[in-house]
Amino acid sequence: MANTTFNGKVRSENGFQQITKNSTTGAISESSFNIQTSATSGTDNIVESGTTVGANNASLGTAATIFNITPKAHGAGFPDDAINTFVNKVGGTITTNILIDLHGGASSGGAAGDAIGTAAAASCYIAEIDHSVNGVPMLVEFGCTEVPTGGDPDINLDCSATSTTAEDVGLTSGTNLLNNGDLTLGFYATADAGADLAAAKKFLFLTAGAATNAAYTAGKLWIRITGMAVDKANG
Repeated sequence: MANTTFNGKVRSENGFQQITKNSTTGAISESSFNIQTSATSGTDNIVESGTTVGANNASLGTAATIFNITPKAHGAGFPDDAINTFVNKVGGTITTNILIDLHGGASSGGAAGDAIGTAAAASCYIAEIDHSVNGVPMLVEFGCTEVPTGGDPDINLDCSATSTTAEDVGLTSGTNLLNNGDLTLGFYATADAGADLAAAKKFLFLTAGAATNAAYTAGKLWIRITGMAVDKANG
């Protein structure tokens, strides 16, 4: 069959049909042909496992087949409604973006250094950093786009080799990455991730800088981890 070239728009009121022809019998089979207008292809960001796949997110299957990445889930003790995590690989750079809306069910604890998460829930880490997924970390960035209220506004970023720490409990074997103080609108800070996240696995936690045992009523944060795909498992 010859190719047909059109100059101008091609319009159809009732959709399009794609056909396949059986090479033996010559029978024609029809299937739907859909033109996708939203960004859900393998060129988009990859949402972490456990997070609802939205209109701008490709599937975990695409992550594995296109980017050779299967993102890690956040801890069960951090509310699903409060977090979305995306991993994107461009060339040799792997970027992990963690978007947090504290009003989605997060609470701060009763003492400085306590982990933030679902009230009293264990394993409230916001990310598991793994070289095979996130690359070898070089840089951590932290920003605030809505000032936290209700819970403690002094929110820090810590890492730990232990994943099970609960909300309202101090971290075990914790290391502070960013000591931010009370967050303000537009706050931005960076840290060299090379030394503190050098281990094969590290768990990231938000921790309170002061004692404010309460649920958050507002507060939007973003965290970006930039890593290099120099681990043999990065493909």
